[in-house]
Amino acid sequence: MKSPCEVIVSKILPSIKALLVKTLVKRGIRQKEVATMLGITQASVSQYLAAVRGGDKKLLATFPEMEMYAEDMAEKIVGSGKKETYIALLCEICKKIRSDKKFYEYYKQLAPLEECGICYKK
Repeated sequence: MKSPCEVIVSKILPSIKALLVKTLVKRGIRQKEVATMLGITQASVSQYLAAVRGGDKKLLATFPEMEMYAEDMAEKIVGSGKKETYIALLCEICKKIRSDKKFYEYYKQLAPLEECGICYKK
């Protein structure tokens, strides 16, 4: 059974990264620059754009706010130009999602527990 953090890392973060990469590229930033901004390889950027990574449509339908998070992140990352901004924003988003009832319901489907309460407090 995966912990909530493992689910975030394996499912949620790749989807957010894919949205962020797509948002930055739509703003006219080249793939190589996006890779540098996010501290990933250009090949990873290409995979996010091609939906090889982070293309879970069901997950995006469950958490539509991820698109808004990606837009906000893109604006702040471009504005600051610092990798630290990206990391700090990613951590904030992770905390928001983990404390959301929707994540609690999503996690319960993956790890059938009677009453978890680790992330989401009723």
